[in-house]
Amino acid sequence: MSSEARRRIVCRCLGVSSPRVFAAVRDGGLATVREVTKTIGAGGGCTLCHREIEEILGDVRGAPIEPALSIENELVCRQESQACVEGALVGRIASRLAPLGARVEGVAVDGLRVAVRLGGARSEAAARLVVEQLRACVCADLEIEVG
Repeated sequence: MSSEARRRIVCRCLGVSSPRVFAAVRDGGLATVREVTKTIGAGGGCTLCHREIEEILGDVRGAPIEPALSIENELVCRQESQACVEGALVGRIASRLAPLGARVEGVAVDGLRVAVRLGGARSEAAARLVVEQLRACVCADLEIEVG
């Protein structure tokens, strides 16, 4: 699978998705991580995503990508994205769901797709709160399903 086909959160600190990085690199003719950071912010936080940005830069240039690097990037991305989503749910969203009588019972993260299972008084207001807060706190490009 190409790096572009793996739609994901690249920069977890600043909530920048892979489609945004690919678009910025192509549209702006960006060639370095520094240029990506200056243009869209990705990579300007903890720097853990720099290797992923380098992978995207290589992918756009048509450079061969080392399979081991791609696998490592994918694993780090999965772990960090899961942690970001869970952190937002526990740290910001759970306390706002409580007055609505709802609670988070489960979450699954796959790239930009997030499935949140609510318990208690599930309502449109609770679902809307989860979607709005995850997009605001984690990444605006998340595709969120609340059930």
